[in-house]
Amino acid sequence: MGLGWEPAFRGKDIDLDASVIAYGPDRRHLDSCYFGKLSILDGAVKHSGDNLTGEGAGDDEAIVVDLGRLPAEATGLVFTVNSFSGQKFTEVAKAYCRLLDAETDEELVRFDLTNAEPQTGVMMAKLIRQFSGEWEMTAMGDFVKSRTVRGMVKPAAQAL
Repeated sequence: MGLGWEPAFRGKDIDLDASVIAYGPDRRHLDSCYFGKLSILDGAVKHSGDNLTGEGAGDDEAIVVDLGRLPAEATGLVFTVNSFSGQKFTEVAKAYCRLLDAETDEELVRFDLTNAEPQTGVMMAKLIRQFSGEWEMTAMGDFVKSRTVRGMVKPAAQAL
């Protein structure tokens, strides 16, 4: 997962945060990978670290998920973005999030957040483990009012 945005021209810095929330059977919250917890599920999900301003080219924050290393109890993942500093996505220049296939570098889904809804949280996509063991990805784009991943746990569980 990649997340990018441009720094604020004036005023307070813009801090967007990428997160992945992991669930087990019955939509039970297992763990969340975000700027405050850079690795979960024995390293199968890893966060690049917090970017507080959007400075730099390309993805400002990234999360890598190794689906083959996820424990069997992990049956659902929800990829989220929050505006920790409180600006609505419509107030942030060139804000986007995307999911990539790390092996092929193919962009699977991309959302332009700047032209989206005036909210502070979005559930970008979900991955659900099928009975066959394969993972099925669904693009979501569901917006909620939440500046932190903690506020996303319940709505994301309901979206699984």
